[in-house]
Amino acid sequence: SSDLAKTPPTVIVLAGLQGAGKTTFAGKLAKHLRDQGHQPVLVAADLQRPNAVDQLKVVGGQAGVVVFAPEPGNGSGDPVAVATRGVAFAKDKLHDVVIIDTAGRLAIDADLMKQLRQVKDRTQPDETLLVIDAMTGQDAVATATAFNEAIGIDAVALTKLDGDARGGAALSVATVTGRPVMFASTGEKLADFELLDRKSTRLNSSPHVRIS
Repeated sequence: SSDLAKTPPTVIVLAGLQGAGKTTFAGKLAKHLRDQGHQPVLVAADLQRPNAVDQLKVVGGQAGVVVFAPEPGNGSGDPVAVATRGVAFAKDKLHDVVIIDTAGRLAIDADLMKQLRQVKDRTQPDETLLVIDAMTGQDAVATATAFNEAIGIDAVALTKLDGDARGGAALSVATVTGRPVMFASTGEKLADFELLDRKSTRLNSSPHVRIS
């Protein structure tokens, strides 16, 4: 299949609104993959939010993974170029997974979606993961639907989950979008992370990434 023919690295784009916990989630996912024996690299392509690049460097350090951050961010730099260079860096340095942290916005807007489409276009990700704050309840469903229609998503990661919010938000998002809720992020620590859906995403069928 085309999946088998693909050469490493496996490229994962993280999308989501500002405040969803994308950067922390990026570190958790990187640590999880590293624990599985992979060599992930985190790419700092959120160049909008103040200190987003620095935060990713901190999280990457905690996870023990390399962070590709050629731009300081804080409003300067071209995120599409950084994402593209991040994939080239991964190939050059033999990282088998690339996790691209992209900018969010406070609300869904055309600029955000255009940027995400350009990032996807240039990096050809194997997986576009939407990171959503579970505490936003029904808004989480609306957000997931909007992102799926605008850029196409493969799976969802729900953050800030606790017992009651979990079931409702996860079920609603999965039902409405037809996309699996793959990860649950339950706290600030890098270990506060759960894999929910093992079977229905290319991250698992790819020969290069086995999440189990």
